[in-house]
Amino acid sequence: NGQRCTAIKLVMVHESIADAFTKRVVELVSDLKQGLPWEEGVSITPLPEPTKPSYLEELIADAVSKGADIINSEQGGGTLSGALFTPAVLYPVRSSMRVFQEEQFGPVMPIATFSDVEEVHTAIKDSWNGQQAAVFTSDTTGKSSGPMIDRLSTVVGRININTQCARSPDSFPFAGRRSSAMGTMSIVEALKGFSVETVVSYSASNDLSSLIANGLDKESNFLAKL
Repeated sequence: NGQRCTAIKLVMVHESIADAFTKRVVELVSDLKQGLPWEEGVSITPLPEPTKPSYLEELIADAVSKGADIINSEQGGGTLSGALFTPAVLYPVRSSMRVFQEEQFGPVMPIATFSDVEEVHTAIKDSWNGQQAAVFTSDTTGKSSGPMIDRLSTVVGRININTQCARSPDSFPFAGRRSSAMGTMSIVEALKGFSVETVVSYSASNDLSSLIANGLDKESNFLAKL
């Protein structure tokens, strides 16, 4: 139901492929099965927060009043049945709209367009978010994605290339910056949090010390290789 920290918060797509992209998104969203979490094949479930539906409706109303459309309205996008909110795809979204700036944390997918990559850079610079970003490209030279990675490297905790944002603290560091998160979550970081580091040092310029140190890993359990 979009209530996941790595769920899509904002999509920026080049205007040259926007029509084909939005058409495909509507098709895919329409295929998502709705129901209860324990039902087989269900992707969209009721929202647990009682105030969330009204907040999402506020974001949608603001966007629509400023020129966006619910482009999957014919498929029920944006409708509410109890706590079950049918995903709404909003397009075209602009920076003046609340949904461009605020984290909806729910089944509302805002799609904005850009003609020049500098527009994306500006959005990155102005954003308060800093958890993850996904860069999709067919440029194998890296000339378009390289500068984007450089911009994102000091802003987010993870950059995904041609793959969606995802949690993976058991495999990779799961980090965040800005107002999204503080610090890093991973198995390694968790072990460090419950550990006290011990340093064994010696003078590398002293031949005897170097000789002793080089053999210690064979006799010391602490220094033995894992």
